[in-house]
Amino acid sequence: MNFEYVESFLAVVHTGSFHQAAKHLGISQPAVSQHIKKLETSLNTQLIIRDRKGNQLTPAAQKLLPYAESLILVTQRAVSALKSTELRIGASSNIGIYLLPPYLKYHLEQYGNSDEVDLVIDTNPAIANQLEIGLVDIALMEWWDNRPGFTAQLWQSEELVFIVPPIHPWRNLPKVPKAHLENIEMLGGERGTGTGRLLQQFFGEQVHKIRISMQLGSTEAVKRAVQAGLGVSIVLSKSVTQEVQAGLLHAIPIDVDGKTLRKELFVIRRSSLSVNSPVHQFTQMLLNELT
Repeated sequence: MNFEYVESFLAVVHTGSFHQAAKHLGISQPAVSQHIKKLETSLNTQLIIRDRKGNQLTPAAQKLLPYAESLILVTQRAVSALKSTELRIGASSNIGIYLLPPYLKYHLEQYGNSDEVDLVIDTNPAIANQLEIGLVDIALMEWWDNRPGFTAQLWQSEELVFIVPPIHPWRNLPKVPKAHLENIEMLGGERGTGTGRLLQQFFGEQVHKIRISMQLGSTEAVKRAVQAGLGVSIVLSKSVTQEVQAGLLHAIPIDVDGKTLRKELFVIRRSSLSVNSPVHQFTQMLLNELT
């Protein structure tokens, strides 16, 4: 797709008219109309219907819109990358909030300044997609689906714990046996964290015995709900350090054949990057420092 045509398409969508789009882009209105027409021809579909009600997006345009926006973002990112040494890091919420800060601080102290690093925190699926289309340079995630063209390395193995409120009858258990987790309802946090996959491996065909009673969207929301006595849950141990120290929650290790249940975390980057790139430098710091 022609970049200028896509820009004109987005300008019409965002401003609501061909006239305002032309004004925004600094070109003539006929030029905008021609861009839209050529884009429609290249895609062999109508994108915008012009009638008395204004400009209406067709179903095809609605489908194209997120890809067009991503194309512009990636292009801007590519131009910016050529002009600077900025490192854009993507991290799943739990990693970005609870685990990454000390590594980020160390990296800034040793290798750069805050103007050269940008941190994006989002869900695991969102970070994976941003890495694939080039919106982030490196990703730290709770799983990886082996997409071609990328290298994934094990970064850390983090303990998962069962959290309960201070008055819960299990609060003094040294460990939670597998049998205790069967037929129990738990509060769910962020979707796509990989905990479900881990529990699938742990329980196998019996995983259906664990039921999610409420999906709360984030670990922070889960912690507050457990504190309030709304239920129990499984989270990364380091995500509840402060609450456990303050006596607001009890964190109990989960027994797996005499070992605690753990989740593997990964650092992922493009396979084609050179050893002199900021991404490689940051990766080496993650794997070798503060361990």
